[in-house]
Amino acid sequence: MISTKSKQRLVFLLAGLILSAPALARDVAMEQLSATAARKDYDEAKSSYSNLTLRVQEQEKRTVQEQARLKELQDQQAAAKERLTKTKIELDKKVKILDQAWDNKNQ
Repeated sequence: MISTKSKQRLVFLLAGLILSAPALARDVAMEQLSATAARKDYDEAKSSYSNLTLRVQEQEKRTVQEQARLKELQDQQAAAKERLTKTKIELDKKVKILDQAWDNKNQ
C-alpha cells in the first residue's frame, strides 16, 4: 500500500504536471511560430539572393558585350583619327600648292 505521504506527493506531482502542460503547449506553439517565421525569412532571403545572383550574371554578360563593343568603337575611332591626320596633311599640302599658284599668277 501507498502511504498517505506518498499519495500526497504523487497528487502534488500530478497537479504540477497538469498545471505546467498548458505552459509547455504554449511554449511549443510559440517556438513553432518562431520557427515558421524564421523559415519564411530564410526563404525570402534565399529567393532574393538567387534573383540578385541571376541579375549580376546577366549584367556581367552585358558588360562583356559592351566592353567588346567599346573596343570596336575605340578601334574605329583610332582609324578615323589616323585618316583625319593623313587627310589634314594632304589638305595642307594642296592649300600650300594652291597658295603658291596664286602667288605665281599674281606676280
